[in-house]
Amino acid sequence: MSQFEVIRDLGETVKELLKESFKTSGFTTVSVGTEKPKKDNIKNLPTVNCFLYHIGFAQNYRERTDGLVSTHDREGNIVEFYRDGPVYLNANFAISVWGNSPAEENLLLGLVVKTFLENTVLAGPQLKGDSFYPDDQINIHPNLQADANDTMSFWRSMNEELRPTLFYFIRFRVESDRRSTEVRRVIGRDFAVRR
Repeated sequence: MSQFEVIRDLGETVKELLKESFKTSGFTTVSVGTEKPKKDNIKNLPTVNCFLYHIGFAQNYRERTDGLVSTHDREGNIVEFYRDGPVYLNANFAISVWGNSPAEENLLLGLVVKTFLENTVLAGPQLKGDSFYPDDQINIHPNLQADANDTMSFWRSMNEELRPTLFYFIRFRVESDRRSTEVRRVIGRDFAVRR
């Protein structure tokens, strides 16, 4: 497993979630992309674009200390070692819709909201790629602090016309592969008393 690939796999996970949702709802001609949302990059209409525009450290990020990890080897013996603490980050996505008409764009944007509402926690086969651990779960959160100014700033930075945009973020972690030598616990002591 290459856990550093998690950022790429987050984009693929969101993309596949939306593709499946559109297909299930009967919108089989909708394309879903993750590239920069510029008019030149939109090949087919309608297209839903999930652009990862910012990655930042989680607000509760603190100095990390290594932690004790307990696992099992192939024979079933407990193996313990110290590993660097994980880094928690937020991946911020801008979701925009490019359609044949404003009505179509509004309809598809509503389906995006419904999809994320019904899939706030993704786990198991919903997570695409090899960077996730078997018990991983990721949450899709609406960015409640984003407002019209953020939307205008975003599209101005893309040098594109203003369009309706939803902002979401996903909290995730990056784990270190570095580990200490195996820790051996004291499981018993023998005392001898000499007289």
